[in-house]
Amino acid sequence: MSRLLIENSQIWQEDRFLSEHTLVIADGLIRDVCPAADLAPMPNDRRIDGGGAYILPGFVDLHVHGGDGYDVMDASPSALRGLCEFLTRQGVTSFLGTTMADTRERIDAALATISACAARPHSPLLGAHLEGPYLNPTFRGSQPEAHLRAPHAEEYLPWLDSGTIKQITLAPELDGAAELMRAAHARGITLSQGHSGASYEATSEYIAGGLRQITHTFNGMAGIHHRRPGSFVAASEHPAVNFEIIPDGVHVHPAVVRMLLRLVGTERVIVITDAMRAAGLDDGEFGMGDVAVIVKDGIARDRQGSLAGSTLTMAQALRNMMAFCGLSLAEALPMVTRAPARAIGMYPRKGSLQTGTDADLVIWDIDGGLRATLIGGELVYVAQGFVRSGELVSDA
Repeated sequence: MSRLLIENSQIWQEDRFLSEHTLVIADGLIRDVCPAADLAPMPNDRRIDGGGAYILPGFVDLHVHGGDGYDVMDASPSALRGLCEFLTRQGVTSFLGTTMADTRERIDAALATISACAARPHSPLLGAHLEGPYLNPTFRGSQPEAHLRAPHAEEYLPWLDSGTIKQITLAPELDGAAELMRAAHARGITLSQGHSGASYEATSEYIAGGLRQITHTFNGMAGIHHRRPGSFVAASEHPAVNFEIIPDGVHVHPAVVRMLLRLVGTERVIVITDAMRAAGLDDGEFGMGDVAVIVKDGIARDRQGSLAGSTLTMAQALRNMMAFCGLSLAEALPMVTRAPARAIGMYPRKGSLQTGTDADLVIWDIDGGLRATLIGGELVYVAQGFVRSGELVSDA
């Protein structure tokens, strides 16, 4: 059995970093984290010198529409491959391809393409996040109003039965939404409330029915009023509910991000990018499904001025959470790894470096940022300059 050993690094082990230890990978899994002095060499060992960097679980993004010129709604194998390559360059080893409100035919095509791409070896794509078309028009944001509609079983049951969808964002107050929620919950799909005007009382009922998440918290929802507390307050009172947050400094003010952490704690906060096609590119005009999006100073808006996703990356999101909230790397890390993986039932297989889990990880330098990304123990990205004269991986 050939082993890959990652040495000379600080290895994340559930809320702390271990130094002078070696991470052992074989057959795509993490086999051991042991003191370097105790590891007996084997003839076929390969080694990575971490150069003193941190070894982190790969980042998990549950809400990403696109990046680097690609969009999930392109429904193109080449577009999804390009998106996967872009995201791995940002340290993402698991993500949900996120749709938007569109025709049944175009959503069918997007889901079929996601399913095929997710089946490829070492793909970071886990499945789909169905955002829309079952959204409240009053809180639609940049979602195209022409494609919003109430749920009908003849449309959504084939989507649910495909096994591709891991999370659904919907407005539970719509006619027919209760039946959709029951069907999705029975299939183990994470239910997230978003683009919704649901009241405090109604949201509490939805939580009792299986609602477990709030989509891009504080965006696409009613605000807090002292006599009408709304869905955020209802969700904050229920420990089983998690909160997506976009920490780009645009969608949510850093002070509000800090408030959220104080109120619910890091284990219930899920950092997302909500990235669209322009992520990683210069300012300009882009498409997001049927929606024309203008990106200026890195901020994406539709022609009506509504925010239309973001250009945020997960690598930058991690840095922002540390800066916005005064967190250490160890304090911020669970929100981009463990919390999202747990929310879709994939923890500890994803989002951890426990023995027996998938060897999905990043090598992270606190000053230089991302140095390498591995999925299933295979290097899928190496930063320029990290390999010096073949020193990154060498035979024992």
